[in-house]
Amino acid sequence: MRGRTTATLALLLALAGCAGTDRPGPGDDSSHDPSHDPSHDPGHTDGASSTDEPAGLPSGGPVDDPVEVEPAPAPLDWQDTGVEPGTRYVKGPDWEALGDAGDTRVELARDGKAVTVVAGRGRRISEVLMSEEWAVVVRQDTAETAPSEVAVVDLATGETGEVATPPAASGGSWALAAGDLWFPTYGDGGAYCLASAALADSNGEDGWCAPDRSGFSGLTASEHGVGMMTFDDARPVACRTVNVLDDSGVPQPLEGPEDCTAWDVAATADGAVWSEVPRPRRQEEARFRASADGTYFDLGPGTTGTAVPCGDSVFFVRDSQGPDEPARLMRWTPQRTLEVAYESPSTGNAFLGEPACGGGVLTLASYGEEGDQHVWATVS
Repeated sequence: MRGRTTATLALLLALAGCAGTDRPGPGDDSSHDPSHDPSHDPGHTDGASSTDEPAGLPSGGPVDDPVEVEPAPAPLDWQDTGVEPGTRYVKGPDWEALGDAGDTRVELARDGKAVTVVAGRGRRISEVLMSEEWAVVVRQDTAETAPSEVAVVDLATGETGEVATPPAASGGSWALAAGDLWFPTYGDGGAYCLASAALADSNGEDGWCAPDRSGFSGLTASEHGVGMMTFDDARPVACRTVNVLDDSGVPQPLEGPEDCTAWDVAATADGAVWSEVPRPRRQEEARFRASADGTYFDLGPGTTGTAVPCGDSVFFVRDSQGPDEPARLMRWTPQRTLEVAYESPSTGNAFLGEPACGGGVLTLASYGEEGDQHVWATVS
């Protein structure tokens, strides 16, 4: 199986073992990188736009007593992808991206038109990202000594280009929203930094750099902002902080999470969604919370490393909570409702892969004793 189990375990090892290293580095797809952000308004580190409640929307509680939200069934219109679960696959509104078993190539296809991106000698496909306008394919050096190569496909024309500068670090966390790409790079003195690129003109630039002996991971991006988790090399467990980039591209810590426990983060129109890990030795088990206009909500249990903004909402996975429970995909909406967007056909020993969003289309793999599924749905 691909995705959450492999990437999450890699990040757990990085967080547990980064003490004693000179600096974090992108040793694999999900480890050694810091960054996350809550609100795009630099004047509000909690991601809230104001303390006044919009008419008709439920109000949360104070930060130390968030309102518990009961989920309601609201399944999306899921369709079978026709692709084996565990296969690298991202679907967009018009295009779809399909990788091979060896991560040696990705084929982007639409209505009989196809564009193929090959990893090349000594490289593998490590990331495939898609928005409505662009697709990004990252070709990582298998020895992890050379920078990653970044292929960019203009989905309006099918033309292929590259983001060459600044050079992308090997591995690390990546995010794409509309025509903007965020990725890790190295700065002066080997500092681990966050770069961004406007894909329309291939204009990339360096940004914020993590302090010594710290890193960032878990990048998410949407029209509402860029989120990231930063971490240090404290023992026995790294101290983790979730952030949202301000207007100058500097991560601002989210108000709400308990110190050093946060993991996922995604910005919303009126706040943010994040997760906290209450027990360090059970780092896949989290509690998700949300802020909205200065009030707070408890969204219940979820799985770290699974939060993704898509369409107008933020989604996260809740694996089976008991022998008779299915795995569920949860959705936090702009109306401040928590919905069950998908339930696995299996119960008990059932779990979901990391959701992937391609320009408002969500792709999801489900695994369990009653059979696996690989499905997609458009998010309104």
